[in-house]
Amino acid sequence: MYKAFLFLSLLFVSVPPHASPSENTKPPDFVTVSKNSNAKMTATEKKVRQAAVRVRSAGGGHGSGSLITHKGLQFVLTAEHVVDDEYTPIYMIEKYGVHRLAIKVYADEEHDIAVLYLPESFTHIEAMKFEPYNRILEIGEEVTFSGYPSSHQLITVRGRVAGYESVDEKGGTQIIVHTYGWLGSSGSAIYTSKGKIAGILWGIDIEYPIDDRPRLVEDMMWVVPIKNLQIDKAVETVCENFNTGLKACR
Repeated sequence: MYKAFLFLSLLFVSVPPHASPSENTKPPDFVTVSKNSNAKMTATEKKVRQAAVRVRSAGGGHGSGSLITHKGLQFVLTAEHVVDDEYTPIYMIEKYGVHRLAIKVYADEEHDIAVLYLPESFTHIEAMKFEPYNRILEIGEEVTFSGYPSSHQLITVRGRVAGYESVDEKGGTQIIVHTYGWLGSSGSAIYTSKGKIAGILWGIDIEYPIDDRPRLVEDMMWVVPIKNLQIDKAVETVCENFNTGLKACR
């Protein structure tokens, strides 16, 4: 697992009730704001934003995720530390006031990637087709993600690959993206400009200045490459435990 100096769980935030917007409300002039923002977004950014969801645990904390389809099944990709509750594999997925229960069917603690299965699919939002970018992003490549930092509603940001790090042999190469992220963004899926998923955002950089008080560097995000995800294992788990004639399991 990645070392403590990155404080992985900092991007998994528990928000006080008084600081969090109602889960069944939308921001003022929601439709107008959405239309205006869409005019300035690329086709990929629109799709990524549409597929972004909030992942909420039974303990009240939340992270972010991306709704995907694979072999006819609907999944949510997120960071493993967002869904590491040892008491339950069930999590609440939220989008525009609609809620679905999801079941954890894949968890890789070493690479901080998890997959949740949705027995009841979302129908009012369009999921991203799972198309992995099976090589490491190059320096300077543009990426985008959407997520739910802190108590905010959905945000969409762009970024560029700035470099690489390696925290340990098991974790392998990590991608450093120059963008914006904050508590609650963990689990957001990072997409290329052409809509391929390149990785999962799991950490934020931390520096220790002279006064020895840690400070978050909110424009330096750590991303695990999606090539570390074994998506077929998630499908196998669904087929072994929830097979009711699903096409993917035949």
